Amino acid sequence: MKRTISIMLLILVLAVSVVFAGGDKEEAKDEKIIRIAEQVPGLITPGVWDGQAFSMNGSIYEYLAEMNPDTGELEPLLATAWETEDGSTWKFTLRKGVKFHDGSDFNAQDVKYTIERTQDPTIGHLKKQDFEVVSSIETPDNHTIILHLDEPRPTFVYQLTDYNMAILSSEYDYASLGESKPMGTGPFMMQQLTPKESALLVRNPNYWAEGLPIVDKLAIYFVPDIDASISMLESGRVDVVPFITQVIKTRLEKNPDINVISPYQEMRFISMRVDEKPFNDNRVRLAFKYAMDPQIIARSVAQMDLNDGIFYNETPIMNILAEYKEIPLRGRDTKKAKALLAEAGYPNGVSVPMYYASDHPFGKELAQTVQELAAPAGFDIDLKGYTRDIYLSQYWMNVPLSITGWAGRPDPSMLLLLAFRGGGSWNESHIDNPKINALIDNISEEANEAKRLSYYHELQEVFYEEGSLIDVQVPLLIAVSNKIVNYRHPLTQIPQYKYMDVK
Repeated sequence: MKRTISIMLLILVLAVSVVFAGGDKEEAKDEKIIRIAEQVPGLITPGVWDGQAFSMNGSIYEYLAEMNPDTGELEPLLATAWETEDGSTWKFTLRKGVKFHDGSDFNAQDVKYTIERTQDPTIGHLKKQDFEVVSSIETPDNHTIILHLDEPRPTFVYQLTDYNMAILSSEYDYASLGESKPMGTGPFMMQQLTPKESALLVRNPNYWAEGLPIVDKLAIYFVPDIDASISMLESGRVDVVPFITQVIKTRLEKNPDINVISPYQEMRFISMRVDEKPFNDNRVRLAFKYAMDPQIIARSVAQMDLNDGIFYNETPIMNILAEYKEIPLRGRDTKKAKALLAEAGYPNGVSVPMYYASDHPFGKELAQTVQELAAPAGFDIDLKGYTRDIYLSQYWMNVPLSITGWAGRPDPSMLLLLAFRGGGSWNESHIDNPKINALIDNISEEANEAKRLSYYHELQEVFYEEGSLIDVQVPLLIAVSNKIVNYRHPLTQIPQYKYMDVK
């Protein structure tokens, strides 16, 4: 069996290594090229982009602002400045002299189109709810845009850094061409795309930032198997492999030609669906939480001690954020968990399937650990692991218990509106708690930082007592050849390849 698997991996490595026309002929000696093994994406058009293909889309498209990975501050990109007095009206000054890849000029109409597109019912835009607050848009000239909101949003600028809010051309047919010929203002242009297999991006000769990008090409291979990706890295066929596991990290640490970096933590939400049995009863949710042991989870899942690169809480707020409130961990208490299940009408325990992405880092290990911890408390969990594309397209949002990989957001309110307010488009636990809804609204509207922080703290207390999730925060691990210089990857999740170089 092992020999068969090894042969299949070898075939896969060889196949993805020659997907571009002419094999390696695109790598002329005087060209600099970065080669990336990325996960297989689903939809790639901004607005319906499922969160894969960050290297590709983050290089083709641009945003009004980008995040400095060292400082965490927002810096000008397609907008050179932005201002608001009360959070209800936002004025953006746009960069002049920018062109889309098709040669058309970037202007205020493109930003207006991108924002209005969020409300197009034919698209099913993933940021629809967040931009419903925009009541009107003014474009007094080609390089000024003014957004009027129905209510104050003092951190609204962060919504425009979401990866689905890449600025699109108002003159381009993304409905027909977005999946086959993606086009933006970014530092790289699409030269060749083979869906689900590979993409070749080349330097944008008309890019507005002088001296960027530094390299000439990005060769991106969509590889469904992490072991195949690592084999390509070890053999020198690719330079970057994101989303590796702790086990692979330990293995690669022995290789002097490869660095493993962790720019930030990601979240693994263990979500309980609250509108169906058994988790519609808060006593069952509490019982599940009492069955967990955070230290065992940390060591089993990531071979780390708790709070040393891996964190645990019962709220959507990451431990490293300023908005986080320290709440003592409840600790494992199987006796109390059993009593809560009996009180909820389950004296003999409950049986429930748990769905997760088997190929996503830490997913399998976390699922198995949760299953083992929950069993003594009366939870009989049937594990259902699928590759991430299948999990997201067929099961996510529709199952009673799940583990989903979530990235943090530079402004936590973005995640709250998306995933935890009633009606949120990615509300996987189907939570619609009036107290939580009100607190999320208060957080979104409050301009006073101290008051907003108090709402965040109150929200976390409600989640601790009534919430629908356990939040296990694991390191985002990226394997990078030591040939790559200045790898940049901010919390917006968009790697900044335009600044990177190759030795």
